[in-house]
Amino acid sequence: MNRPVPGQVEERAEQITVDGQRLRGVIPYGVKSRDMGGWREIIEPGALDNTRLDDLVATVDHAGVPIGRYPSTLTLEDRDDGLHWTVDPPRSRQDVVEAVQRGDLRAGSWRMVVARDRWDGDVRHIEEIAELRDVSVVTAPAYPAAAVELRNHTTNNPATAEEDIVETTTTPAAVEAEDRTAPTTGGLNVENHNVAVTATRPQTLAEEFRAAGFPGQTATIPWETFEDRAVTWTPSMNLLNQAQRTGGALPIDQRYAWPALQTVPVDSAATSVLVLQQTARSLATAANVVRAIDAVTNKPETGSTINLATVPLSQVATIESGIPNIVLEQPSINTVIETDLRLAINEGLDKLVLDTVAASGFQAPSTDPLIVSVRKAMTTLFAAGYAPDTLILTPAAAEALDVLVSGISGGTNDYVFSPGQFAPNIWNLNRRVSKTVPAPVVMDSTAYGKLYLSPVSLAKFEENAGKTNTSLVRMELNAACGVERQAAAVRIAAS
Repeated sequence: MNRPVPGQVEERAEQITVDGQRLRGVIPYGVKSRDMGGWREIIEPGALDNTRLDDLVATVDHAGVPIGRYPSTLTLEDRDDGLHWTVDPPRSRQDVVEAVQRGDLRAGSWRMVVARDRWDGDVRHIEEIAELRDVSVVTAPAYPAAAVELRNHTTNNPATAEEDIVETTTTPAAVEAEDRTAPTTGGLNVENHNVAVTATRPQTLAEEFRAAGFPGQTATIPWETFEDRAVTWTPSMNLLNQAQRTGGALPIDQRYAWPALQTVPVDSAATSVLVLQQTARSLATAANVVRAIDAVTNKPETGSTINLATVPLSQVATIESGIPNIVLEQPSINTVIETDLRLAINEGLDKLVLDTVAASGFQAPSTDPLIVSVRKAMTTLFAAGYAPDTLILTPAAAEALDVLVSGISGGTNDYVFSPGQFAPNIWNLNRRVSKTVPAPVVMDSTAYGKLYLSPVSLAKFEENAGKTNTSLVRMELNAACGVERQAAAVRIAAS
């Protein structure tokens, strides 16, 4: 993966709002971006404290005649959650406001030159931005958690009106009830005179598909959008399956193994992916790596056997039939999408990962308790040069850890973990519970491999040539688990 370095001109995107004739956006602090090609980033508070702003302008798609210039028609306000910007475009550029209202332009963007950063695994922390080149109205956000705000003018004169800032949770259905002519595009706030019409980003997977056109046509959403909705309880929370190893205490869905792997979106037309696989390696010993500075003997070699493998994508699909057509137009269809189809897809993705894990090394636990076997598997991975970060449990194994007792001889058996509480992420391993894994697995998820996934589609097909007024609904995508280092996972037999 290509990581940026300080000194380059970099471009990012986030959500915007429309307030009368003004466009508003925010460069968020402390918010993790979407996957940007194998890495994510966070802009730290204070990163913009000493930023050069003397040439800052507002543009459309980072090109053409500026629609605002700092500090006159483009204003900035540094808040705890980010740097908020507001631009009042020329009245001759009503096409920009209309394009935002229609959803043709969905996001704000900015270009910056980073002065100082640091990396924590695959997460880049930007600590100082040297220059902000421009803010721009573009198409898609890189920061999904950018604020969506509603500003209501309390008088008819926007120049003197007091503004109330309110976090919105308005659903598309509520928007349509308020103004039948208002567009329901995600992440936008449109204010017309004194009537505020808010169109927020869809909050559930079903709403995402409806925003993409379901049930009137085949609705397709990007993999990242599906991932944000597929395995979390709270739509605004990013998956805690990669850099955030201590996220187990949050209310995340732990039922599947596949979120432990890094995901790579692929085109819907792709049929296979190329994966660089390491089938063997030998690390040079530390005693040989450290050499006299004037040594003239051959340097120690780290050996590796690598091949480029073509891994075919598989179709992951499920259908549900006999759904009354009238249900497709009502919120009740959300149950089918969220509970039935979504869970079936998650099960299919789990199978892709677990089928590959079945070829990994095996460690018999003998008579050891499960918690001891897990620690021994970690030792095996440490010895091979890996950093174990994930524990995949069967439901029974998860229960065994939750109700683990001390077993003190001659006394009462006390629970190791407080009753009613899940066992913590032991040894900081990211805990996953899969009902289809044959036995527990300890894994270095960053070294093991990646999950390659196409956009996800939802389509409906009317049954029996329209005679029964029922339809079949299908959810599907193409996916593959590309294993890079098979030895980065160790299986544990059921004791």
